[in-house]
Amino acid sequence: MPLPSSTVPPASRGAESLALLLLVGGLIGVIFPVTKVAQAAGVPPLPWAFSMMLGAGVILAGLARVKRQPMPLTGRYLRYFAVSGLLSMALPNVVLFFVMPWLGAGLSAVVYTLPPILTLLMAVAVRIEKPDRGRVAGILLGFVGALMIVGPRGSLPSPDLAGWMALAFVMPAAVAAGNVYRTVAWPPGGQPVALAAGTMLGGAGWVLLALLATGAVADLPALGLAPWLALLQIAVTALTYVLYFRLQVVAGPVYLSQIGYVATSVGLGTGTLLFGERYSPWVWGGAAVIVMGVLLVSFGRRFAR
Repeated sequence: MPLPSSTVPPASRGAESLALLLLVGGLIGVIFPVTKVAQAAGVPPLPWAFSMMLGAGVILAGLARVKRQPMPLTGRYLRYFAVSGLLSMALPNVVLFFVMPWLGAGLSAVVYTLPPILTLLMAVAVRIEKPDRGRVAGILLGFVGALMIVGPRGSLPSPDLAGWMALAFVMPAAVAAGNVYRTVAWPPGGQPVALAAGTMLGGAGWVLLALLATGAVADLPALGLAPWLALLQIAVTALTYVLYFRLQVVAGPVYLSQIGYVATSVGLGTGTLLFGERYSPWVWGGAAVIVMGVLLVSFGRRFAR
């Protein structure tokens, strides 16, 4: 379905979009090493995710109030918060926290190269993007790179990790679906900070349900094992999603989805430099192939002319 012109301003590829892309991608990339350190301190995944989303959501709700951006609790807004919170926050972050101990910071970050490709496919399916030869070639090239990373040539540190790597691919699928959903379902007159707050609190609600269902509520006091890290993660997350929703407004879902490339670079770099993680040539080669696919997806229309 076409996106109503009153919903989100036209996409822009100007200096603001590029600056936001680099900032948001870099901030998301910080999540990987901070999460790894918190888990090494003994903080379980679900309480960590819950504290991050609830804390950031409260900060953003306060900022929205200061900026006089309303958060109507109507059916349309509540549905938006619930769905975008599940796809953009709860699913990808909870999966990240579960796979991180097995895959490491860098390899967990590699799957964040896929949201642009998946977002483009979904955006084409709902007719908010039009395909062209360059972008289709980029999509195919990106999947080749992904297969190199998880293929049978020893790219994973251990064959036993294939199941964890497969679970990790839930992250880009959820992120891509969230990118498109937020654009298509953006409420008329909705303001970025208010929608970011509602999305964060919606994600916290889903994680709370998971805490209750699994009995992990009893693990919440474990946040005291890394209180300063938790506060840092909350602050970084709040800042990230203020900029994230602004980027959604000025650049659209496919351009926004490229934050994964910046996040992956930060994740692989910190995994190598800070934690001594090592990856086979197939991981680096697959990442390079995905980057080539990225360039085609990003500039496909230009190359096709």
